[in-house]
Amino acid sequence: MRVNFLISTKDPVGITIKKLGYRFDEIEDDVIDFRYDKGDVIVIFSRHESSSKTPSLTVHYPGNPGSNAFGGEPFKLGIAFPKLLSSIFREILTLPVDIQKAIEATHHGPTYQTHPVIFVEIGSDTNYWQNENLVKMMVEATLRGVDKFDQTVCEEIIAGVGGTHYTPYFSKISTSKCIGHVVSKYYLNEINQEVVRQVIMNSVEKVDKIIFDNVNSSIKNKIIEYIKWINSNIKLESR
Repeated sequence: MRVNFLISTKDPVGITIKKLGYRFDEIEDDVIDFRYDKGDVIVIFSRHESSSKTPSLTVHYPGNPGSNAFGGEPFKLGIAFPKLLSSIFREILTLPVDIQKAIEATHHGPTYQTHPVIFVEIGSDTNYWQNENLVKMMVEATLRGVDKFDQTVCEEIIAGVGGTHYTPYFSKISTSKCIGHVVSKYYLNEINQEVVRQVIMNSVEKVDKIIFDNVNSSIKNKIIEYIKWINSNIKLESR
């Protein structure tokens, strides 16, 4: 498996990584709307931004589950790689820093790639984007996660529907299960059959189960009908 590591020369984390001496592939595009598509899988390092400025280390897949496209295309998800993302995140969880560590729900572009794309991000302001020690820890944890891919155990391959953006439940279970796309509650009012199909099908590993995280019954029943049309054998769980 060829993993291509990527940074953007327009991204402050990418600039810090380059300053540290890492020699990864570079793009000049914004990280949410690039066209690079080389290797078997792309791991891109970038900044994470939040209004709360909460310090964080996060991983996620690109995709726009709704009509508002933040880079890429509306109602289009990237290709998930549950085993690899979970392997990387498990290494991030071991880092001895007291900041938020989370798998984010699928969001923003790009959505053009035919290969899986995994974002590894550090947030949430310049103090962290330019913190060389923290950035190096993040990069080294990611490299270890890739190296340990073959030893990574997935009890199940999980996709998620509902919950908040930082997916506390899916982040928690990722220590034993491997996590594919998660569509947060903020997109559920406009979720359609095509997006549900991509949640199931846009994954390197076959999704075993979809877990509904605090989804109201009317929306859940609509999504279940979509799931049955796409794959009647997939397991369903609600919490």
